[in-house]
Amino acid sequence: MQPSGQMRYNESLANYTSWRVGGVAERFYQPENKADLIQFIQSLPENEPLFWMGLGSNLLVRDGGIRGTVINTKNRLKIMQRIDDETIYVEAGVPCALVAKFCAEQGLIGAEFLAGIPGTMGGALKMNAGAFGGETWAIVQNVEMLNRHGDVFTKSVNEFEVSYRHVNLKKDEWFLATKLKLQKGDTNDSQQNIKILLAKRANSQPTNQPSCGSVFKNPTGDYAARLIEVSGLKGFKIGGAQVSEKHANFIINAGGATAEDIEQMIAYVQTQVMQKHGINLQTEVCIVGEKINVKQVEHAEDFGCVAVFMGGNSAEREVSLKSGAAVHAALVEQGVNALAVDVTNNVIESLTNLKIDRVFNIIHGRGGEDGVLQGVLEVLNLPYTGCGVLASALAMDKLRTKLCWRGANLPTPNWFVLKTENDIDACIKALNFPIIVKPSLEGSSVGMSKAKNRAELVAALEIARACHCDVYAEAWVTGDEYTVGILHGQALPIIRLETPREFYDYEAKYNSTTTQYHCPCGLNSESEKQLQELALQASDIIGITGWARVDVFIDKNGQSQLIEVNTVPGMTDHSLVPMAARQAGLNFNELVWRILETSVWK
Repeated sequence: MQPSGQMRYNESLANYTSWRVGGVAERFYQPENKADLIQFIQSLPENEPLFWMGLGSNLLVRDGGIRGTVINTKNRLKIMQRIDDETIYVEAGVPCALVAKFCAEQGLIGAEFLAGIPGTMGGALKMNAGAFGGETWAIVQNVEMLNRHGDVFTKSVNEFEVSYRHVNLKKDEWFLATKLKLQKGDTNDSQQNIKILLAKRANSQPTNQPSCGSVFKNPTGDYAARLIEVSGLKGFKIGGAQVSEKHANFIINAGGATAEDIEQMIAYVQTQVMQKHGINLQTEVCIVGEKINVKQVEHAEDFGCVAVFMGGNSAEREVSLKSGAAVHAALVEQGVNALAVDVTNNVIESLTNLKIDRVFNIIHGRGGEDGVLQGVLEVLNLPYTGCGVLASALAMDKLRTKLCWRGANLPTPNWFVLKTENDIDACIKALNFPIIVKPSLEGSSVGMSKAKNRAELVAALEIARACHCDVYAEAWVTGDEYTVGILHGQALPIIRLETPREFYDYEAKYNSTTTQYHCPCGLNSESEKQLQELALQASDIIGITGWARVDVFIDKNGQSQLIEVNTVPGMTDHSLVPMAARQAGLNFNELVWRILETSVWK
């Protein structure tokens, strides 16, 4: 029999870690159950690197990801049952909070502290996790183990050396399950105790923000949080990583953090505490994976000869020429050997007789933003800015982007595909008025129309069909419109858009003097962070790299609604990414340089 679990390739681990950061796993396996896991282990080559994950708390996966196979046991090894009057059996994938709840319901006491551990039982066993004065191995009777050969065996507590946040574990042996020894007690008292502990946790810890739990072990006779706080580090930020203002032993993802930001923050905190107090803080968090070999380009000549591709033949040609001229001027001003290339025919002809080292792609729309240009450059082994072939093609197709988002349970307005006038009545029934009609493969609002009645919907369909691509109607969103720029995997400050026109159309984007841009956007810090996080998640689903811009509404009910993502955003005097970059402290020239750096890292 073949293993029956789910295998994925190049799976983003940011979706599985409580910090919401991390690169990809080459292979990612979720077993169906314990028997399937054993069979899967037996099927692997002995030299296959393996890493085990539960809930992804207490874990920092570096931005370069994990080579080999990651085994994810969350909601997979999930059996939990009472064995006798004082013993329960728990598999490794059960969240600790559920163990605490189960024990209380069974009238068993001694496991209440597990309610404060944001991980699985397997993770708690691995590090002797503790909370509120309790420690995991104080209630362990024995453990069920699995080795590299697929053998299952039981070990007693005495076979392990257990200390504060550490358990010695032989190489190629992993926890499958445990028996916990508890005491009889009163269910109501135990449940009340859990409520008190959880309330204490919520009051003292940033439970509503992405973190890994406590980062540092408490040194003997002191507390890591106290040492960090008196070092003046509460609220300190590096990139998107921040020392929590609520609990100094928590580093939170304040929006757009990378694993590198967090790792740098950990090192900085350790250095500051050592310098000021002479104490070397030890980490609780497990740091794994590969670092991305990223270094900023310091000298213009290191870029070589750069071709700035602009123009193209899409409906956005004029905008692209303006963007390209601005980008080219910024590069030349900074000493980069840059050539302005107006792509009027096909890309291959434009490259004829050019001796270049890389391409700054600023062609908006079809032919430049849809994977075609990217595919040609891949074949020619020419580095280029922005996203790769697949992400470019997906993002250009707004309809397929929405399908990806909906498949990932991300919020996006309902829609209806329109092929002919025969679909009009069904569309009205599905969406109601008002409706916005869009061609799936155009940008800059080209071919888009708002329809408030049947006649307008028919006319809007004809306008969109003239773009010669799939057409869909989308439910009109009443609310505030925002856009989130993304650069090097981090979200830029959000911009709120305001126009007196029906919607933010081509005229409002490029010609109107009445369009207003609000940056700061007016959201409170928590709401802005949540919207930035949603934009990053939406871009990750598509596979965005380098730079991009995600458009999103917050509707009248306060719900976010993703609209589309642009992989070659505008760079004109009306453009949004340069505005957001300025708010983040980057002028236009610096922004152009940072975007060009993305071509070096391909």
